[in-house]
Amino acid sequence: MTKDFDDEVGADLDEALKADHVQRTPCVLVLDTSGSMASDGRIEKLNFGLRRFEQTIKGTEQLRKQVLLLVIGFGESVELLADWTQAEDFTAPKLVSSGMTPMGQAMRYAHSCVEDISLRLRSEGITFTRPWIFLMSDGGPNDEGWEEAAMDSRRACEERRATVWPLAVPPGADGEKLHRFARTDMKVFTVDDDFAGIFEWLVTTLGQVVQSTPGQGIQITEPGPVYFSVDV
Repeated sequence: MTKDFDDEVGADLDEALKADHVQRTPCVLVLDTSGSMASDGRIEKLNFGLRRFEQTIKGTEQLRKQVLLLVIGFGESVELLADWTQAEDFTAPKLVSSGMTPMGQAMRYAHSCVEDISLRLRSEGITFTRPWIFLMSDGGPNDEGWEEAAMDSRRACEERRATVWPLAVPPGADGEKLHRFARTDMKVFTVDDDFAGIFEWLVTTLGQVVQSTPGQGIQITEPGPVYFSVDV
């Protein structure tokens, strides 16, 4: 990893958690920043979508304090681009494309971050909905040991410790490999050039989630066309 835990950011969040015990909804964005994302202006479109996401979620009163966000990029390395923060304090990082696709390492890191925030919330006596991990890529994993990381990720989903949403950017995304990081019954969804659209969906859906109670089933509109699925 190329960035360690930010003590100052962590302290700010700890103060926020102590000050307000409202239910939280943790959400991790795991974003492909490999060299191929430079094609057809994808990285610029993704950056635009992230900025729109920041503006929208900060302007949504219901989500400002309840949603907790963290951003991980994977390309030249696996990088913590934005540490855990309340939505009202979130700043969209600027993504730069380079390197390969160390997806397995990135997802291991994402799940460790989920475990961290879950422990912190429990220690403060704060209820929280199941953490969401959004995995977006225009390719497939090529780092050593990604298969084991995928199995661990699926196990965490099956044990209800997190929900992984796989998002495929065509034409090069490997839907079958993306699917292996999620539950067997989870579909892989298509993110065409409309990166802003997927983040608009995320804000709307988080609005539904923050109103739910932990463990409550809710009807969620799918984020886009299905790219890959397996009959179970």
